[in-house]
Amino acid sequence: MLRKRSRLIAASTAAAALTLTVAGYQASAAAAPGSGDAGRAGAAARAAGPCLSGATTLLGDLDGDGIRDKISNPGHTGVKMTVQWGKADGSFGTAQSVRKLVGAKTGEVATAAVADFQGDGKLDVVVNIVKPSGVDDPATARVAEFRPGPLKRANLGSAAPKKLDIGDSREVKELRVANYGGDAYPDLAMLSNAGDGVWERDVRASKQGTGPGKYDQDLYEKYGTWGTPAEPPSMPTDGWKHFFTSCS
Repeated sequence: MLRKRSRLIAASTAAAALTLTVAGYQASAAAAPGSGDAGRAGAAARAAGPCLSGATTLLGDLDGDGIRDKISNPGHTGVKMTVQWGKADGSFGTAQSVRKLVGAKTGEVATAAVADFQGDGKLDVVVNIVKPSGVDDPATARVAEFRPGPLKRANLGSAAPKKLDIGDSREVKELRVANYGGDAYPDLAMLSNAGDGVWERDVRASKQGTGPGKYDQDLYEKYGTWGTPAEPPSMPTDGWKHFFTSCS
């Protein structure tokens, strides 16, 4: 009789445990952020690594909140770049021009390049703001900075910005991501007004932990060139493809 009662108690306990397990699983599934279409979209937005959604659109976390943002760069020039901040449900906010975000004034041109220049898994930005001279003599930059990520939503500011020499003696027209050294660190290509009717392509190589470096004569002789406004030097258009894969 005792053995029969023990078997009944054990069976009742197992059945109760199974009921609790099933109920817990169902509740968990109902509340899981990855369930349903909205959940899948949210999971995609929270995916860690940056990726390319088309030749001129990069999805990646700019502000360090773990959600991908959308960076659009028409023509790869960095002049018309926009940012759409990502949301947890996988959607994106209204496009904001980088020019406005970085505080370019009336008459100034803002140019930007986005990549993981330091190789630390965070997206960074290079920003150049200059008021074109309108003549052959180049104007110097009001702002020329490397801004390591994460970046502030309000103004693409950084906790540790570093001044660059790209606008000290040249009037930057375009900034582009390039792959000149064949390593894991994106380089920076610039199209600039050098004065006296000369436009030149110059490069700043990036290194781990430091981002784009200073002017280097050897690099200029190897990768730089010059032309005129009518026939400017060619510029890279596939820089992102060397460092980011397709989102699909």
